[in-house]
Amino acid sequence: MFLFLFLSLGGVQSAIKTAGTTLAVNPTLAFIEISLCFGFGLASAIFFSYRISGGALNPAVNFGLLVAGVMDPITFVAYTIAQCIGATIACAAVAVIFTNNDFKGANQLFPGVSVAQGFFLELILTFGLVITVLFLAVEKSKITFWAPMQIGIYVFIAHLLAIPYTNTSINPARSLGASIIAGIWDNHWIFWVAPLCGGALAGVVYRFYKFVDYESLNAGQDADHNV
Repeated sequence: MFLFLFLSLGGVQSAIKTAGTTLAVNPTLAFIEISLCFGFGLASAIFFSYRISGGALNPAVNFGLLVAGVMDPITFVAYTIAQCIGATIACAAVAVIFTNNDFKGANQLFPGVSVAQGFFLELILTFGLVITVLFLAVEKSKITFWAPMQIGIYVFIAHLLAIPYTNTSINPARSLGASIIAGIWDNHWIFWVAPLCGGALAGVVYRFYKFVDYESLNAGQDADHNV
């Protein structure tokens, strides 16, 4: 968790520094840089930790796996606590090393964004993230080795979509750590409730597909021969 957020939120500070006075006029390049740092930072961290914890770096993903029946409650609690601690330490390190304690990157609703917009944006994007994890990483197939990179690509796209609206959470631990260091708590509940709801919905959808034996709909998709 520390490595992921150090790379990602360090990228936020770097993007802001290099953008300088042009940030307010044309933030597009900074948004792309930030999105790349989050996407590829996450992919790198998952590749690193996959054999240790399965690449668990997000309480909303934990909750989705719990609802899906592929993570037990004790592991869910232990991972979530560890992720929140790691996220807070990472944000503190970024604040000291990159910003001289002028930390940027806390999640918030930007002007003109309603609570409903922020909530459903975070819910839908987290649903997509967790369903990607379930069908690429949890379900084993010939493309499972690609899961960390594809998850990172999804997070890259999610950040491109949501940075101008909520600064993109889809990860309650990331939001908690950033809010603790930045001291910004406005509408913080959204960045817990919406991702957890999105994760739970993904877990329910996954259970449904398993219940209807989805594998039989496209039998032999991973075969080396025609079936």
